[in-house]
Amino acid sequence: MTQDFWIAIAQDDHGAEGWRFDGAQPIDHACGATAQDVLTGLAQTAPPMIVQDGQDVQPVPAPALPVAMPMTDLAQARPQGLLPATDRLRIAGVLSTRPNWDGVICLPGQEATHWCQISANEVVSFQSALTPRLARAMGAANLADAEALADTMSRPERLSLHLRSASLMDDRQAMAAHLLGAELAAMRAYWLGQRVIVVAMNALYPDALGAQGVPVERVTPKDATCAGLVALRGQSR
Repeated sequence: MTQDFWIAIAQDDHGAEGWRFDGAQPIDHACGATAQDVLTGLAQTAPPMIVQDGQDVQPVPAPALPVAMPMTDLAQARPQGLLPATDRLRIAGVLSTRPNWDGVICLPGQEATHWCQISANEVVSFQSALTPRLARAMGAANLADAEALADTMSRPERLSLHLRSASLMDDRQAMAAHLLGAELAAMRAYWLGQRVIVVAMNALYPDALGAQGVPVERVTPKDATCAGLVALRGQSR
């Protein structure tokens, strides 16, 4: 049997993650602060395929999977936004097993959450919120209180008042719920009546959307990244 070994790495501002593949099959995985750390972890010296944020920019609408390397960031003028290349890679990974899927892909990250409208394998538009950064600054939990979520979704203009109250009570689940409730209220046009896939480590967003009756599915960032690298390699060969 012919072997087809290759290395691929995705690197953003918070670190790098990579795999050693045989064809489309991942056979080893490593993480690190840099691409070199990943290569060391994989005990490899061969030049890898690297997807890295901030290398170039392409405006939307744009195909989730570019026709050739590099995988670039995506930019939008109104509202102004920037979707990092590694998040675009995860979208491509999700779509690689769902051809011609239409709906919304939500990507909560460490700094921002991106809501991306998908049609015909393209990122048509997106909007982003700084909820994760705010939640981290306030020490919010990864679980959301259902009552607090409903309160802020129905009255998002009271967000600051709700956060003050939750802060005084040191209620970290309420903090998360109020921040998330305001975001869901602002992004209602992106999820109401839509199928949504959330690319996330935890169930914070899927649970909140499910409570609104939204058909929602969760994919881990690791799985989406791995599938995206395989799809990108297949497209660029």
